[in-house]
Amino acid sequence: MKLKFFDRFLLGILLIAAILVSFVLFGMAANLIQEEVATNFVSLFYMFRENAWILAGSGLLLLLISIKLLFAGRGKKADARPASALMKQTEFGGTYISLEAIDSMVQKHCRAVSRVKDVHTTLQSTETGVTIGIRLCVLPDTDVVTLSSELQRSLKENVESLTGIHVNEIGVLVESAAPVAATTAVSRTE
Repeated sequence: MKLKFFDRFLLGILLIAAILVSFVLFGMAANLIQEEVATNFVSLFYMFRENAWILAGSGLLLLLISIKLLFAGRGKKADARPASALMKQTEFGGTYISLEAIDSMVQKHCRAVSRVKDVHTTLQSTETGVTIGIRLCVLPDTDVVTLSSELQRSLKENVESLTGIHVNEIGVLVESAAPVAATTAVSRTE
C-alpha cells in the first residue's frame, strides 16, 4: 500500500503526537513529572472553558486523522494484470501460457543475437495479445537502428509462431553500449 503525500503528512502528525504522549506517560511513571505539575496542568482544562475547547478540538482532530489513516489506501483497486495469455480457445476450453514462459522465449531469442550483451524484458497481456518491452545492452559500434528493427521483426515472428499469440507491440530501449572485454595492454619502455 502506497500512501499519498497528504496521508504521509497526517501520519507524521499522528506519530509526533504519539511520541509526545509517550514521553509524558513515561515521565509520570518514572516520577520525572511531579504529581503537582500534572495536577495543575489538568486543572487548567477545568478552569477555563477555552482550554477545554482546545483540548476537545485536539482530541477530535487526532481521532479524525486516525480514522482517515485507517482507511487510507483502501480506494478502488487497479485491475490486476493477467499473469498469462490465451493461446487457443476451443469448444472444450482455453489453453493459456504464463507470461514467464513467454519472457523466457523472448530472453533466449534476444541473447542469441551476438551484438546483444544483456537484456531485460517486461511483458503485458491484453485481450488482443501481448506487448513486449525490451531493454538492451549492446556492444559498442553496433548499428542500433538495424539491430532493433531486425530484432523486433524476428522476435514477433518467433513468439507468434511458437505460441500463436498475437504480439501487439515490441518496444526496444537501448540503455548502453557495453565495453568489449578489456584486453591486456602492452606497455613499451624506451
